[in-house]
Amino acid sequence: MSARFDAAELRRYARRDWGALERLAHVDRVNLPVEQKVRLAIDLYEAARIANPGWPSEADRRADFAAHLRVRALLDRAAHVGRR
Repeated sequence: MSARFDAAELRRYARRDWGALERLAHVDRVNLPVEQKVRLAIDLYEAARIANPGWPSEADRRADFAAHLRVRALLDRAAHVGRR
């Protein structure tokens, strides 16, 4: 059995802004005002959702949260470094 493709959907897919994620990822974020950083984060999230509508899954969210907890624990362990 072969899959049927909607021609309009294929055209929309072909016209996607294929460089958007890369351009957004390479913006120098250090000196941006907070409002622009938030807008950039939203733009990145929306671009990722367009590329993969099912993202993030519940498993992705749990893994991300676990990673944040590990980073937080490492930061807490290193909090004394540099203090004198």
